[in-house]
Amino acid sequence: MNDSDYSVVEGETSHSVLTPYPIPDSLIGRKFVNLGDGFILRAIERLIGRFSSQKIFSPRVALTPDAFNILDRSPAVILAGANQLNDRYTVCPGLTAELIRASNLRLVPFGIGLHGETGFTDGLIDTTKDILRALHEKIEFSSWRCPHTVGFLKQQLPELAPQILMTGCPVIYDKPLLSGRTFSTATRRIAVTVTERKDFWARETAVIDFVAHHFPRSQRYLVLHQNYSPPSRFENLRHRWQFGNSATALNEYQRLRRYAVRRGFKIICPTDADACIAFYDNIDLHIGSRLHAHLLFLSRAKRSFLVPVDGRSIGMAEFFGFPLCSPDNMVSSIDFDFGIVRERAQAGFSVMQRFIESLPQ
Repeated sequence: MNDSDYSVVEGETSHSVLTPYPIPDSLIGRKFVNLGDGFILRAIERLIGRFSSQKIFSPRVALTPDAFNILDRSPAVILAGANQLNDRYTVCPGLTAELIRASNLRLVPFGIGLHGETGFTDGLIDTTKDILRALHEKIEFSSWRCPHTVGFLKQQLPELAPQILMTGCPVIYDKPLLSGRTFSTATRRIAVTVTERKDFWARETAVIDFVAHHFPRSQRYLVLHQNYSPPSRFENLRHRWQFGNSATALNEYQRLRRYAVRRGFKIICPTDADACIAFYDNIDLHIGSRLHAHLLFLSRAKRSFLVPVDGRSIGMAEFFGFPLCSPDNMVSSIDFDFGIVRERAQAGFSVMQRFIESLPQ
């Protein structure tokens, strides 16, 4: 692929977007911002232009009449990525197939993937099937992020197969990877991302231990993508100097951060997705369990090794050809040749371009 084959779209798009980033005011305290959702939003903007702040809405809550009117007047409403597809998917609360058909709404899935946890994609309910049929009646193509997602959709709704494109996630598509930049082998600054869901302690501490052991001379950072328990101002210092049984008073998130600090990590808690992306621009290597951090590093032709949490990353790994790692096999993966990832990303980007060209004008 030549440099001329990829360019960032400047200026605003006339489209609107439904994105799980950021969290609506009514859900603050119950839901937590996931910076990966912000990476997806920024990647889509890189491909089609920036969204006006007046045209960004959340699919987590029902649309207000004003929001509905804005979306109804938009050439297209982009449904921005993430692992939202489940058996009861309805785009947003209160939306029905009848309302889609009776309105001017053109809802366009853009890089959406399967939920990924057991029990959430056993079979689409009739309401969800009808919503997906209704939105496809108004668009040429929809974009989905991996073969598992596409396979599930085609099995559930075979009549939609010609419109369903496997584009991959937009986060991986950036000029350094697509144009052939050599993958960096630097290890001076390493970022570890963690996913503090369910029984995370053994998985995440093992990754921390691996990096501390194998990269003792590197600057090491533990980066929080979902801030369930915000660090206090001087937490790094307190964790570094606490002794004895002091950890018993900490919650599980604080304990994990304390564990990392004691092993030479600095805790990074970015204020938003843009701040996190800017921080990653100065990092050489990523190792961790956050899929979209992994894809972001690959997009910049920087090495990244992903430790899976659930099924969300399996289809992406198959599509782009990167290994899924564990602390036990990480050493054998370090010399992985990322050339196959570049080749598959270039092939996937041609499908992504076909999808983008189909967006309503």
